[in-house]
Amino acid sequence: MLVIGAGPAGSAAACVLAAAGRHVLIADQQTFPRDKICGDGLISDALHALTALGVDADVTSEAWRGQELRLYAPNLRHVTLRSDFACLPRERLDDILLTAARRAGADFRRATAVSPLLNGNGVAGARFTTPEGGLEVRAGITILAVGANATVLNAFGLAAPTKPDAVAGRAYYEVTSGNAPAIDHLVIAYDRGWCPGYGWIFPSPGGRFNIGVALFGATAARGRLHRFFDAFCRTFPPAAGLLATSTCIRPFRGAPIRSGLQQLSAGRPGLLAAGEAMATTYSATGEGIGKALESGMLAAEMVDDALRTRRPLAGLADAYRMEFLRRFGARYRAYRVAQRWAGSPMLLNVLATRANAGRYVQAELEALIREQGDASSLFSAGGFLKALVG
Repeated sequence: MLVIGAGPAGSAAACVLAAAGRHVLIADQQTFPRDKICGDGLISDALHALTALGVDADVTSEAWRGQELRLYAPNLRHVTLRSDFACLPRERLDDILLTAARRAGADFRRATAVSPLLNGNGVAGARFTTPEGGLEVRAGITILAVGANATVLNAFGLAAPTKPDAVAGRAYYEVTSGNAPAIDHLVIAYDRGWCPGYGWIFPSPGGRFNIGVALFGATAARGRLHRFFDAFCRTFPPAAGLLATSTCIRPFRGAPIRSGLQQLSAGRPGLLAAGEAMATTYSATGEGIGKALESGMLAAEMVDDALRTRRPLAGLADAYRMEFLRRFGARYRAYRVAQRWAGSPMLLNVLATRANAGRYVQAELEALIREQGDASSLFSAGGFLKALVG
C-alpha cells in the first residue's frame, strides 16, 4: 500500500493499514516534525478519531484542554458553547500521528509525488523525486492525502479548482506580561466587514495562543487575508488586549483550504483521496482535522476489507465516496447553509441574541459541535423561526 501525504488523513490511513498487517509506505515531501498552517483546534470528531487510533493519551498529555467556546456575533454579543476541546500545534499533532503509523509498522520516506504510475486507466503507484533522485513506487492501492495541493491533485487526475473556496492564516503569540487578559476558552468572532469570514483565538500549550482568520466563498482571496488579520487584531477587543501583552513567536502565514466536498472526487481505479484532497474541511467553520482523520481511517478500512474478502478493487472509489456521503453528507449540507447564513451580520446578531434569551439556538449549536442530532435543524427556515421564539 502507498500513502502519499503524512498529515492527519495520510497518517491515520497508514496507521489502520499497518495495524491490519498490510505493508505500507507513507511518503511526504517534508521531514517531520514540520510546521503546518492550521487553527489547531480539536473538537468532538477529532477527539473520537484520536481515541480510535490509540493516540488520544499522547495528544492530550501535551494539548491545551478546555470545555468552552465563545462564539461572537458582529455586535460583540457572544454565545457560550460547552463541549470538550483541545488544541495542539500541528507540528506536534502530525508528528504524533506519523510516529503512531511507523510504530504500527508503516515505513516513511521523504519524497515528493510528481505523477501516477498507470496500468491502463488505473493508478498503480507513483513517481517521486527525492533528495537522492527519482523514485518509482508500485502499489495495488494508493491513498492520496496531499491536502489542497492542486498541482498534485491534477497530476493524479483528481480535478482541483484553480481558485480555492477558502483561505486561512494564523500567527502564534506568547504571553509576556502578568497583566494578560484571561482567555481560557476558544474564541471565534465574526466581523461585520468580513462575513462569512471570522477570526479566532485558540489557547495553545505553554501560555501561547494561535490567532488567525479565515475567509470563505467570494471573499476568499489570499491578498485580503493579511488585511483581515490586521483588522481583527486591531479592532476585536480580546485580540487587541492579548497582543498588547504578548510577543509574536511565529509570524502570520496563510494557506488555501478545500472545503464542503466541493467538486468532490474520491478517487479513481487504484486511487483513493482522503482529507482535504477531497475537500473534507467543513464549510462555515474551516474545521478539518476530524474529518481528515475519519476519511483516512474509512479509506484504509475499506481497502483492507476488500483485500480480505478478495472483492474486486475496481469500484472501490465509488463505494468509498458513497459511504462517506452516507455517514456525513447531511452535515456538510448543513454547514454549507450555515456559511450562507454567516454572510449576514444581521442574522448572526439575531441568533446571538436569541441564543442568550433561550436554550434552542445554544443547544443546536452545541449538538453541531458534538456531531449529535440533525445538523440541519437550526439552519433551515423552520429552525430560524423556532430560534425566534425558543
